[in-house]
Amino acid sequence: MSPTRAVQIDLTFQLALQGSFQDLALWLPVPQDTSHQRRLTLECNGNHAKLALHHDPAHGAPILFVRWPGVRNDPRLTVSVRMETQEAVFDLAQASMDAPLPEDARRYLAASVHLPVEGAVRTRAEAITQGLDTPAAKLRALYDWVLTHAQRRFDVAWCGLGDVPAMLAAGEFCGKCVDINSLLVALCRAAGLPARTMLGIRAAPSRFDSALGASGDVTQALHTRAEVYLGGLGWVPADPADALKLADAGVPETLRREIDAFLLGGAEANWIAYNHARDFRLEPPAAGGPLNLFTAPYVEAAGVPLGIEAGAQGYSIVSHLAGA
Repeated sequence: MSPTRAVQIDLTFQLALQGSFQDLALWLPVPQDTSHQRRLTLECNGNHAKLALHHDPAHGAPILFVRWPGVRNDPRLTVSVRMETQEAVFDLAQASMDAPLPEDARRYLAASVHLPVEGAVRTRAEAITQGLDTPAAKLRALYDWVLTHAQRRFDVAWCGLGDVPAMLAAGEFCGKCVDINSLLVALCRAAGLPARTMLGIRAAPSRFDSALGASGDVTQALHTRAEVYLGGLGWVPADPADALKLADAGVPETLRREIDAFLLGGAEANWIAYNHARDFRLEPPAAGGPLNLFTAPYVEAAGVPLGIEAGAQGYSIVSHLAGA
C-alpha cells in the first residue's frame, strides 16, 4: 500500500425532530477506525437522557445509541466527528498466493441473506475466473466483468439494497453503488476471495471529478465500496460502481480510463467509512430486528420504527476540511 498525506475532515450529524415522541431510541452509524482512517474526536450535544457508543458483536460497527425516555418534545442531537484519512493505492502485482488467510478474513467467504455464494452466482464466478490461478487475477477478471455487464439505474432509491438474489432472479445487474458493489462482493466470495461491502460517505472534494465528492451538505452523499482480501496486501478497495457513475456523468474517456484503473486497488482520502455490517442486529437490540444496511439513523418510538433516511426532514450531515 502506498499512503499519501493525511487529510482531516470534520463531519457534523444533526437530528432535530418536531413533535412529541414516546420512549424514543436512536442508533446512529459513526465512522470506524480502519487501515486508512482514524477517528480523532467524537462530541455530542442534545436534549437526550442517555448516550453510549456500542459496537455490534458480528462486525464491530460503531453505533452511537441515544435514548429519550418517557415523553420528549422536539428531540435534538448534534454529533461532531473529526476524521483523519489517507488515500491508499495497492499494487495487485504484490499480492501473495502463499500468505495464510486470517480467520477474521475467512468469515467473509460465507453467504448472508443478500450476498449468496452458491447456485447461479457460483456458476457465474467460476466461468469468469476459469483458468486463472492467482487471487489478484481472479479479482481483476471479476471487476472487469462487473464493469462490462452492470448498469446504473437512476430510479433506484438512494444507494440501493444490494440484494444480489433479486438481481440474479431478474437477470438484470442494475442499480446503484450498493447493488453493483454487492454483486462484485458476492462473485468474489463465490470464487474463494474474502470480500465485503464497506458503507460510507463522500465528505470532501475528489481530486478526480466533482461527481466523486464535495464538501458542504453531504446528507445525500452516501457511497458504498467493495473490499477484497488479498494475501500480502490485506483489504484492497474495488469500486466498479464509481467507474460506471463516471461514464454516466460524461467524464472524458481518457480521464475515465485513469480513474477506472485507480478504482481497482485505490481509495481516495475524501471518502469516510462507516462500517461493513450487512444483515446484522443492532447493539443494543432493536425491536425491528436485523438490518440489511446501516448507513442512516435507525429510530424507534415506543418500539415502532420511524424511518429516518438520508434527506428526511430533520436530519442532515455537513462536512468540511479541518482548518478550512
